[in-house]
This record gives sequence, C-alpha cells and structure tokens, in this order.
Amino acid sequence: MLGRYSLLGLLCALFAVQSAVLAQGVTFLIKGKVVDSKRNVLQGVQVYAKDGDEIVGKSKTTIAGEFTMTLKPGKTYFMSFERSDLFMSQQDFRVPDGKSYQEINQDFQVKVLAKGDTIQQFTLFQEGQSNSKTAELFTMLPEMMRKLLHLKVKIVVSAGNGAKQSTKGKKEKNTQKAKGKKGAQANASAPLTLIEKRIQDIRSKLITAGAPESRIIFEEGKLKSPKDVALIVASIASDF
Repeated sequence: MLGRYSLLGLLCALFAVQSAVLAQGVTFLIKGKVVDSKRNVLQGVQVYAKDGDEIVGKSKTTIAGEFTMTLKPGKTYFMSFERSDLFMSQQDFRVPDGKSYQEINQDFQVKVLAKGDTIQQFTLFQEGQSNSKTAELFTMLPEMMRKLLHLKVKIVVSAGNGAKQSTKGKKEKNTQKAKGKKGAQANASAPLTLIEKRIQDIRSKLITAGAPESRIIFEEGKLKSPKDVALIVASIASDF
C-alpha cells in the first residue's frame, strides 16, 4: 500500500515538473494597437517591451497603428512607445498566466504632442526673486529636446502677482541698437525688470544643461499662482 502511494506521489511530482518546464516555453501573441487620446491610430511608433532591464520585445506600428509581439505569460512588462512627437510614453502591461498559446488583443493609448500643448507648469521662484531653485525643467527639457529633434518650445515666464511686467511687450525681443552715444549710454544703464532677470536665469541654466537655445522661445505672461513658468509646444513635426 505504501509503495502504491509513493509511486502515485512520484508521478504527481513528475507531472508538476513537466508542466512547469512546458510552461516556460509558452508564449502569448500580443496583437497591439497604439492610439491617441481621440482614438486615432498612430503609425510608425517604435514599441519596446522590457522585463527588468532587458528588452524582450520590439516592434513597429503599421499604417493601421497595429503591431505584434510575443511575450511570456504571467509577467508584467514595461512598455515604451517612441516617435518624434511622443515623449516619455511608458506604461506597465500585465500578461496573464497561462500554460498554452493564446492571442491577446490590447490597445495602448499614448499622448501625442501638438502645437500649443502645455507640457508642464512649474514653480521656480520665490516671490520677488530671480534666482530659480532646482527643478525638473532643467533636466527634463534638455532630454526631451535630444530625443525629439523637431521640437521647439515656448517658455512662458510670470513675474508673480502684483509684480511689474516688462515694458517690452509680451514677446521677448532683441534689444534695438541705440542710436547715438547718448542713446547707447541710456540703454546700458537701464536696469532689468524682474521678469527679464528670470528669463536670463532660466536661459542660462538650460544652456548649461545642454538645451539648444535656437529651439527655445521666451515669452512673458500671467500664470495662476503659485506657478510662474509654463512649458508649451511651439512647433513639432513628425519624421515617421
């Protein structure tokens, strides 16, 4: 009797091991579609699936926004989507458990940057001050502009509630050449406004961080307190 139970236990153990080995070789076919917030399909998007630090899947969307990829079941993958008008489009994707081949249809919604979009707003300055504090802007924007080569941005800077705005108008303009010695001396001695000092501070720190100055426009504006800087898409073009 004991021998019979021992044999039965051994068979069960062997079956469990065999099932585990077979399961390791099982893959699911992911039939994905990449869309924007309005459900428009996006072609030419490079799609990556990462398991930890390892890229385990790679594909590219068709004109219909579709892609296919084989992944192992029972895992959560880190999906990233790259195109010239996408930035930091990443999300987790859980593939369910399973011991046999399956096909999974899945839509992935991503944010497409367009002209006029506000990327993010920041609070960089203390009231009445022109020296900005450490902020995500100075790391995020240089990285964004390295990845999105067709992106130009507008940075709207506010002087805060009750602060005097520059008399140069809303858009920053190049200083006109002074006519005559008297005009040149007057222009050189004119003090910078608070908002002009803030623009100088932001520009200097962004250039130091590697952001291309030629693709950045500064503009004065009013923002809802406590935000004093807004990052906006000035123009962007796709190269897919």
